Amino acid sequence: MDKVTGVALGLRWVAALTIAATCSVCSKATEPATSAVTRLVIDDDWGGLNPTSPHLAHWVIEPQGSGFVLSGTYSQQHMETEPHYSRTDQRDVTNVPAQPVPTAAVDALVRALRAPPQPTVDTAVFGAALDHAGETIDETVQRLMALNPSPALRQRILAWATTLRQGQPLAQAITVGVTTDSHSDDYPHTRVEASFADGSSLAFRSGSQNMFLLPWSDASGHTTFSADLPEALAAVLPPTSTNRGRLAGKPSPDELHDYLETGMGEDYALFQVQIVAPQAYAALTSRFTIRDINPVDMTSHGLFVTVSLPGGPPNLSLRTKLAIKGPALAKPSELDGMMVALNTAATATGLHQAMQSAPKDDFRMEHSIGIQPFHAEAKQQFVTQMAQAHKLPELATHPHLLDGAVIVMQGGYPTYWVALRDHRAVRWKRYINGNHTTGHRLCADVPVPDEDWRSVGITDECFGQVYDAAGKAL
Repeated sequence: MDKVTGVALGLRWVAALTIAATCSVCSKATEPATSAVTRLVIDDDWGGLNPTSPHLAHWVIEPQGSGFVLSGTYSQQHMETEPHYSRTDQRDVTNVPAQPVPTAAVDALVRALRAPPQPTVDTAVFGAALDHAGETIDETVQRLMALNPSPALRQRILAWATTLRQGQPLAQAITVGVTTDSHSDDYPHTRVEASFADGSSLAFRSGSQNMFLLPWSDASGHTTFSADLPEALAAVLPPTSTNRGRLAGKPSPDELHDYLETGMGEDYALFQVQIVAPQAYAALTSRFTIRDINPVDMTSHGLFVTVSLPGGPPNLSLRTKLAIKGPALAKPSELDGMMVALNTAATATGLHQAMQSAPKDDFRMEHSIGIQPFHAEAKQQFVTQMAQAHKLPELATHPHLLDGAVIVMQGGYPTYWVALRDHRAVRWKRYINGNHTTGHRLCADVPVPDEDWRSVGITDECFGQVYDAAGKAL
């Protein structure tokens, strides 16, 4: 088996060069940044699986004399210790008296707020732990080689691993890991806003669970992976602040391993599928653009994949689970159904126009999987709710009009679209999560066939907006 080694020295050079470049930029900005600051407001909160949740901290930093002072409060849910250690409606509040903050620390924070966005993680933040990146890459390569890839694929894997050891590809893989790695019952939220004498302000926030709470976003949605901001923020906060330890804590080798392994996950899955099920992979790529793919499950012989139409709407996708038999698809005809579903959505003119007008929204379908397929019960609800809206009365007498129709979900709190085979589209309803818009009636959520995911009640806002085959709203 090939062994991929000799990375530690190269990775140290990557870190050293990154540090040098960063310091070079910093040395150019020597003018004081604090003279125009009138106020810094910091909210540093956390919620999660803890009886004292949420933990809330609110801090204000203002100029005083020749320096700055911080004051504020920290609180958490009060717990009665007797007799049942029960949660109460009260909160334990700690008032922190005014305390000095070094001018240099405030200056560093303001500079970090004003710095241009950093698109990837600076690998230098891992310090000596970066030496372990090569071990993680080696482990991944060895797992792939154990599957006995073809000679040509073997060379591609080795070339990929070699490239991954370079500065920018390595930083990009780690950044992907930091962006996508998540877990449950842990919800930090930190926000800092600086106000200036000219009336302007700068604000950044993060709800990330990862190192330094990366990434951070400003009010315009620009994202940065710079550790300078959270480290500078930690430097002005008192020890009691909720997330101070996470803002300042250096990532461990284990964290680096997890981020890098997660960041390599997409490439690993692509290689694994090509080794284990090369004919299935070739069939998919001959007809679709693969947007996301999971490794073949060697126990269930199932393959989860997300695809889109080559040359079709870039924000339209379909996710499904395909059965694998040996190196090929167990049911190749399933690809026909996927193609029909995607084309139905892409050629429903009103829906297509919505995709074009909201390019940052994802429009997704789940084909024979998940909890929102357009099954018989969902179709009956659609007919009923459209009748209540006095729209599409022909559905009651011509149910075949829904043959081949598909549900498309738009956005995070989804808007549900129904695309018909005759190129009409219906903006059916939206999951509101309690945020009801006046002018639209509330209605039941989409029914699901799985008993574990049964309807929870009136959680949707019905629109019933119909678009004809030309895309005109009726």
